[in-house]
Amino acid sequence: MTTAGKVPSMYALVVVGNGQGIAGYGEGKDDEAARAVRKATNRAMRNLVAFDRYDDRTIYHDIDHKFHATKIQFRSRPPGFGNRCNHYIHEICSCIGILDISAKVWGSRNPMNVIKATFEALSQKQKLPEDIARARGKRVVDVQHTYYGASE
Repeated sequence: MTTAGKVPSMYALVVVGNGQGIAGYGEGKDDEAARAVRKATNRAMRNLVAFDRYDDRTIYHDIDHKFHATKIQFRSRPPGFGNRCNHYIHEICSCIGILDISAKVWGSRNPMNVIKATFEALSQKQKLPEDIARARGKRVVDVQHTYYGASE
């Protein structure tokens, strides 16, 4: 507040991606909405992250993740299922290129926390077949068939 009244401030939260496994998010503030969006878009492009996708359509396995007061559960789904989840997660998955997923958000549904939790869970919590095979002392083919339902 000033003696003249309230100072206007616009906030923008932007998610960008190429639809093929790369996405990022950014936030921007400014007096004008257009400049706030431009700032957020530039920050999002600077913070791009690569994501691993199973069959270029879903995640490798179910994920439970907690970020502050936001709890998210992601479930991989069969082909043709679609994106049935929170609208923020739906947009993120569209930017990444994840086509078949369901997700549930508990606790805080603050947009910034939901987005940060989603990025954190999808980039850091997924276990790839190579990592599981190495940890169990097995071949990747055996692990992929057992855990991810690969056809023989």
